[in-house]
Amino acid sequence: MKSFLFKLLLLAAVVTTAYALLGNIVPARFYFAGFYAVAGLFILVTLLFHLGLQKSFEKGSKNFIRYYMGATGLKLLLFLIIILIYAFVNKAGAVGFALCFFFYYFTFTAFEVIVANAQFGRVVQDEKEKKAMNERMSE
Repeated sequence: MKSFLFKLLLLAAVVTTAYALLGNIVPARFYFAGFYAVAGLFILVTLLFHLGLQKSFEKGSKNFIRYYMGATGLKLLLFLIIILIYAFVNKAGAVGFALCFFFYYFTFTAFEVIVANAQFGRVVQDEKEKKAMNERMSE
């Protein structure tokens, strides 16, 4: 867990720095000045998602897959609701907020997939291969 937390915070620092530097390049209407709050949200959600993955993994690969798919769907829905609420409340800054949000969303989602595949992927694949082999042997 310490390794994951270190990687997560390192990613957050790099991405947040990169986004801050973009503020000097992109037009103001495409830039969201409150990006630190978005970064904090994504750190928290990614950490909770990973903790849930670890707990579901302990219960077996079926629970892991169900959790992963369900939590990913719920996250996407939650994030879309956040973007829509912000867009209705602050129409003038909606474009910058949405672009900032998607920047963080794609970056942190890629990180989640890479880490989950590295940490859990091989074990889940091995379980599937063993199950398939056992089914072939029992036929």
